[in-house]
Amino acid sequence: MFYMALLISAVGLMFIVSPRYVTHSSNRRMMDRTASRWIGYSLIMMSCLFLIMGVLQMLDQASHHMDH
Repeated sequence: MFYMALLISAVGLMFIVSPRYVTHSSNRRMMDRTASRWIGYSLIMMSCLFLIMGVLQMLDQASHHMDH
């Protein structure tokens, strides 16, 4: 679970740090950079939510073994 979140975060950072340019026009570069950053931030947020859900699931499993 933690390795998957680390992988997703690393891919998100790659989208933020080095966006790829498809064409050479300046307007297209700006739109591609904005879209790449948006995708990168979204991937990082999803990996954080993934970690939070995983921790909550582990805590929930630990509380169920009391008297069952």
